[in-house]
Amino acid sequence: MTLEEFSAEFAPLPCQEKVRFLYTRIDILSREDRIAFLISLLKDEKTSPLVKATALKFLRQASYQETDVYKAFVGDEFIALANAAKKAVKEFEEKELKNGYYAEAVLRKLRSLADKERRLKILRAIAKLKASWVLRVLIESLKDPCEKNRDFLIAELSRREMWNLDPLLEKLHHPPWFVKSSVLKILAGRKAPYALDAIGKIIEDPNVEVRHSAAEALGKIGGKEAIAFLVRLSKDKSAYVRQGAAEALREASRVRFSG
Repeated sequence: MTLEEFSAEFAPLPCQEKVRFLYTRIDILSREDRIAFLISLLKDEKTSPLVKATALKFLRQASYQETDVYKAFVGDEFIALANAAKKAVKEFEEKELKNGYYAEAVLRKLRSLADKERRLKILRAIAKLKASWVLRVLIESLKDPCEKNRDFLIAELSRREMWNLDPLLEKLHHPPWFVKSSVLKILAGRKAPYALDAIGKIIEDPNVEVRHSAAEALGKIGGKEAIAFLVRLSKDKSAYVRQGAAEALREASRVRFSG
């Protein structure tokens, strides 16, 4: 059964039947589709708390270890949902100490390698792993001095499922410039409206490439807020940035009015 077929059968069911459906049919899906479906339930404001509690249980059983997903529901008023979240958080927090050790060990190894091709080979291998420390390694590796390696990371982080973008947004506040630019390209690829405030705070960054990347990201995201920031960038002292802002304004307008 495809994910689309599964979703079509699930959607019209009443709450209790949805729970029963998850218990009896969720294993039909591949692990990747299972995670994608469960995440979609948790993100949907219309999903009932009981179904969300069930989704959290099966998400944990699928070894999905991005703890921010579970932490988001720890304080929920629906007791079953809060308890499911707390159980998952406790389980994964016990693993985080060990995972932190692994992440730091891998990052030290990468930093010690002068050969950029060897670093890229390791990064490609790491990206295929399901461990919870992988995301941290990929984000921290945006500091890699090789543009080819950063391009791989940008593509990987643009499509990877991420519940919480804050670890990425935090990188916008610190040098080097190419990390900021890389993060902006990832946000452009993800078309993340959540990031607009953070992008708006760096449109006057001293680095021209950062400002140009900010314009591109705003163009991809679109909307009134993005357009307001782009109007400011269209008056930038750099012709390169002004040109990027003009192109992004056209794109942002299309995104805004076609949505």
